[in-house]
Parts: sequence; C-alpha cells; structure tokens
Amino acid sequence: MTFLRDPKRLIATIVAGVAGLLVLIDFAGPVPGVSALAQITLDWAALVAALALVIGVVNVTGHHIGRVVRRSADWKYSLILLAAMVIVIVAGTLFPLQNPDGSLTVPSSLIEQPVRLVFRAVYTPLASSLLALLTFFSLSAALRAVRRRTGDALVIVTVALVVLIAASLPQLERAPVVADGVRWLSDYVVLAGARGLLIGAAIGALVAGVRLLLGFDQPYLDR
Repeated sequence: MTFLRDPKRLIATIVAGVAGLLVLIDFAGPVPGVSALAQITLDWAALVAALALVIGVVNVTGHHIGRVVRRSADWKYSLILLAAMVIVIVAGTLFPLQNPDGSLTVPSSLIEQPVRLVFRAVYTPLASSLLALLTFFSLSAALRAVRRRTGDALVIVTVALVVLIAASLPQLERAPVVADGVRWLSDYVVLAGARGLLIGAAIGALVAGVRLLLGFDQPYLDR
C-alpha cells in the first residue's frame, strides 16, 4: 500500500485524522477527556497559524523591500503594499487609544476604532468598486446567455430582470398583483435556490472533511 511504503504520509494522515476526529466529537457534544484534548488541539492550531502568519508577513515584507531597493518592474506597487501593511498593523496593534480615565492603551482587538476607520476609508470604497464592476460582468454574462437562446439561460435572465426591476422601482411594492408576484418569487424561487446552494455546499464540505479524515485527500502534505 502507498501509506506503508511512505511512513511520512502515514504519520501525517494519522495525526490529521485523530485531530479532526477529536474536534468533530467535541463539536457534536461535550465528552469527558475528549473536550480537553480538542481544546489543546485547537490551541496548537491557533499557535501554528499565528506563527505561519508572522513568517508569511516577514517573507512578503522582505520580498517587496527587495523589489523596492532594486527598483524592479512595478516597484511602486510593492511600496504601496508595504505602506498599506504598515498602516493596518499600526492601526490594529500599536495605535494608542485613550481610556475614560485619560490613560492610553493599545487596541485589544481588530474591531477597535482605528482599524474600523482604515477599513471605512480604504476597504469599503474598494469593495463598492468591485461590486460595481461585478454588475457589468453580470450584464455581459447575461447578454452572452441570451445569444445562445437556451431555455435555462432565458429563465435565469428573465428572473434576474424581474428581481432587478422590482428592486429599482420601490413603487411596485404598492401594486397588488406585481407585489404578490415578486413576493412569491422571493419566498419560493429565490429562497429555494439559496437553500439548494447551501445544502450543496454543506454536502460538499462534509464529503471533503470525510476524505481528509480518511486520508484520501492530503492538502497538508507538500507534494
């Protein structure tokens, strides 16, 4: 067997499977002894993830500093990335906050006001811009779907147009027949589609988790 010929893969699979089973059993319900082991496993995972994040930040910083020093192609983008990283780190961990008694403390979490200001000033406009671009991509995809003249494409485009028109014209909510039709689409068609996607994603996650526990998929190994 492949596992027996490669002891490293066998040990890694056993460790991953045991850790996954411990966390899964603890998630299903408190079991004496298992809960403590699961908590230790989660603490180790958090510690490893934090160390990996620090190593990744150091690696990315060194790479982009080298690009800036060498004046490589598009080095200005590396400078912008480094400046943004420093701003976020300082705002989230080192920016002083004033307590009610007048003393100063550093932020205790990433939901403090400095980081929220940075996200509101930078991340929110970028997200809005990406959503605006997504609108044009969706329109282009709808036009290509109409050109194919298939039944499925026509149904999808028709439902999308009805939802868009209903959302852009609030006065339609006062029309008895139209309002009932839009409400029916939202309560049955749209909700059924959303639930189908969620159920499919849950089944896919369950199958992927089982395959990881049994060792069929091993993304934690460096191939």
